[in-house]
Amino acid sequence: MSKNTSSNSKKPSSNWTSALIGLVAIAGLIGVGIFWSAPDSKMIPYEQYKEARIKKASQTVADDKSSRDGESKSRPIEITSEDETLSDLKERAENLQLAQVNTPKPPTTDLPRQTLEHISKGMGLSEQGKYELAELEFEKAAELSPNSPEVFAIWGASHRMQEKFEGANKRFGRAFELAPDDEEIAFNWGLSRLHEKNSDEAIKLFKETVALDPKHYMAHNYLGKSYGLKKDYKNESAAYKKALEIKEDFAQAHFNLAVVLGLMKNFDEAGPHFKRAIELDKQFDKPFVNQFLVAMGLRSAKGKRDDLKPVDKTKKAIEDALASKGKAGESHEGHDKKEGEGSEGSGTKIVRPITTIKGAIKINGQAVSAPGLVILESKSKLKVPKQATGALEIFQRGLNFAPQNSVVMVGSTVKFINDDAEVHNIFSKSRNNQFNLGAMASGTAKSITLDSPGPIILRCNLHKDMIGTLFVVPNGYYSELDENGNYAFDKVKSQEYLMQFWHPRLAPEEVNHNMKNAALTGIDHTMDFDIASKSEMGEIHDMVDQTDYNLLVVNIEQEMGQAIKDWKAGKKYLSHKRMLKTITYYFDGGGLKGAIAKSFSVKRSENLEKSLDEIRKIIAGFKGESDETTEAKLNGMAKRAVAALRNNVQELYARIAPEKTAVQ
Repeated sequence: MSKNTSSNSKKPSSNWTSALIGLVAIAGLIGVGIFWSAPDSKMIPYEQYKEARIKKASQTVADDKSSRDGESKSRPIEITSEDETLSDLKERAENLQLAQVNTPKPPTTDLPRQTLEHISKGMGLSEQGKYELAELEFEKAAELSPNSPEVFAIWGASHRMQEKFEGANKRFGRAFELAPDDEEIAFNWGLSRLHEKNSDEAIKLFKETVALDPKHYMAHNYLGKSYGLKKDYKNESAAYKKALEIKEDFAQAHFNLAVVLGLMKNFDEAGPHFKRAIELDKQFDKPFVNQFLVAMGLRSAKGKRDDLKPVDKTKKAIEDALASKGKAGESHEGHDKKEGEGSEGSGTKIVRPITTIKGAIKINGQAVSAPGLVILESKSKLKVPKQATGALEIFQRGLNFAPQNSVVMVGSTVKFINDDAEVHNIFSKSRNNQFNLGAMASGTAKSITLDSPGPIILRCNLHKDMIGTLFVVPNGYYSELDENGNYAFDKVKSQEYLMQFWHPRLAPEEVNHNMKNAALTGIDHTMDFDIASKSEMGEIHDMVDQTDYNLLVVNIEQEMGQAIKDWKAGKKYLSHKRMLKTITYYFDGGGLKGAIAKSFSVKRSENLEKSLDEIRKIIAGFKGESDETTEAKLNGMAKRAVAALRNNVQELYARIAPEKTAVQ
């Protein structure tokens, strides 16, 4: 019997590294009913997902500026109250980037751990909608660090989540007063003003952002949106073009520019930008865009690009295509969401707050059953109603895993219990969930908390035929297949999701290829899938971790080296931010901290973090040794920390990828 079950978000961490939070607006899908499309091929469904507390930044970027240039068995859930489906946060929060700034004004105090813990608690409570309790935490943080721009910027973000714009402006204003050269504060304040629909103030702040950082392509994009609120299409299009000069593969800017060019009747110029947006991100292949491209002769009536002559290039047909977008030309991304429209900024009209979907899954024309899963992952990355983490026990009995195939929600704890007379060494080399529990004698048990979604192939180093599966479900819903390959989602919340199917016989690229964007509006549907696969029946793909931990260590070494140089040059604030970035952006956010904790021990991971944090504290002056500290001393500490990291990476690869070695 198929199950419709919700998954849970990761619990708010007390770790001080999760405190730096900002805001970004997210575009959605346009249409009525349910709209399906294939997402960007770069969208990997099981990678470290973006929590509202901290953005897990890409580990392949060596510096912060270029990072801008570069997503026990659970109990079934039924939504019985329509009010419950509207209980989520209205806005999402993403990472306030630790961006390099030009000669920032240093705060009079640095952020002690206690301050950061209050910030982390405040953001965690904000995510849960407990705003009054969150306010108390932010007040405590401000009392401890009254001159910290970070405190007030994050506090402002919390007010923006509540749409309390007067409070948000007060906090952002204080943050910008303390750090007038911090472009990220200006940018996030501008987003708040834009959400408030105060276009003039938003324009001023985004202009301030690009003055501080001319290559801030997101600021140029939202500057365009701010002009769009005023219907100043000339300046709006100019801003999008500037964003594309900086980052040509910025799909959202191509889409926004195409829409505004269409509104300006520049149809010939708009078409290529629609095509480029779709090429970069399939979510922009919307019905009205397809209609426009067909009318322009840039696409056949079946929706495939070709070299056909214009099918119908009449002015009326093209204008009808753009008219189908409704009022979206004013904001292009759903900032004008009103009651009754789709959640997550989609602009899709919700006709009923709950939706039922069912269907059947086949691979190469044959029905498949467990351990196959169909997943509806919430696009906001936030939990859906009635989610809860759980606890699961997996036994090793008769040289097998029992149960052999399991499903848990993200954030759940799994206990492995050896019921055999044999010694077992349970491990996983699956992406984002690699771990090695070490030798476990008969009668012993070890537990692990799984905070990253995705499939896990369970194996034993000592018994090569022992294989099991464990799927960690992201925020949203999942349905297990019955014996005939049927799935069902009964009364799930009507909003936008990423729909994906997983089975251990599918290769990573096959899983990725069959992802769909799903905008549920309350109209029930039957959706059947027949997935093409090159694999044979019984084949298993581990979905191995692709993180380049060697590159992470290189980035950590470079960032620390520059932080020490900045410290020597008297740039205290900048050097401190670099060290924060070293820890949060690379060691933690890049996944190395978690990989070491899962594969070895939490204590080892924390000790490595402490060696990095010790350098940060000295640079910040927390240790009271600034007069005695020398560049040579700091470089020596950094060298030892990097050497320890490289040794751990070498040992880590020996466990999860023996073919790799650490960079020497």
